[in-house]
Amino acid sequence: MLFQSKGEPLVAAMSGHVVAIGDVDEPIFSGKVIGDGVAIIPVDGEAVAPLSGIVSFVGDQKHTYGITGYDGLEVLLHIGIDTVKLNGEGFTPHVKKGDRVSVGSPLCTVDLKLLKDRGFDVTSPLVITSQSVDKVKRLTLRTGDAKAGETVVMRYTLVKK
Repeated sequence: MLFQSKGEPLVAAMSGHVVAIGDVDEPIFSGKVIGDGVAIIPVDGEAVAPLSGIVSFVGDQKHTYGITGYDGLEVLLHIGIDTVKLNGEGFTPHVKKGDRVSVGSPLCTVDLKLLKDRGFDVTSPLVITSQSVDKVKRLTLRTGDAKAGETVVMRYTLVKK
């Protein structure tokens, strides 16, 4: 797929291999119930902000991070599949709700070995939330290898008001 350079960029929140959201082995993500985007199969446990904005939430179990960009777009990083069952074990947040972040700012460190040893899929969806998808006029996605905080994995154009 040709990756257009038009639109606002969202960078990889984790280093690893980026796949289409439809390839995630969890229907709530592959069916785009939560939103549209990509998923990252991480190679290390460092998660960073994919855009600049305000941390809109940190999940109670420390595995989900929402950021609302300065243009109003909300993005969700969900680290691993079914990792809510860990009740925060293996996750070290570096932000809290209301914090301002820049592209590449640390969000969380996760113990990927612990997740894998416990049998969890470490695939980590990065999506534009369902509340924000209707604000997007055009979304282009990029798959393949990516570096956290650097590689653009999505570009979006918002509907003009």
